[in-house]
Amino acid sequence: MNEIIVPIDITGEEKDILAIFSKRQFMLIFPTVVVSLIFLFWGNIPFINALLDFIIRFFVFIIAVSSSICLAYIKLDKYEQYLSEYLITQIKFRRGQKTFF
Repeated sequence: MNEIIVPIDITGEEKDILAIFSKRQFMLIFPTVVVSLIFLFWGNIPFINALLDFIIRFFVFIIAVSSSICLAYIKLDKYEQYLSEYLITQIKFRRGQKTFF
């Protein structure tokens, strides 16, 4: 009997949550969005007037959410890693003990 071998891409992530997030992406984005929204609507920066306070909180929200989306979705083909994995690898390398000959 002739068997048909179907190639499987094991490097891709399955989209488990709402068909747009993998578990890794969801755990990077969802907590950041929730905490940032709470800070945006109910946070308070003391000693600053209300308009400037809201503008600063809005920029913090935009920076936090955009950085978490970048960490979740950007894949570096040169290193075959997502940006979050690459940053963890770089931090471990920088903090790790090096042996010089």
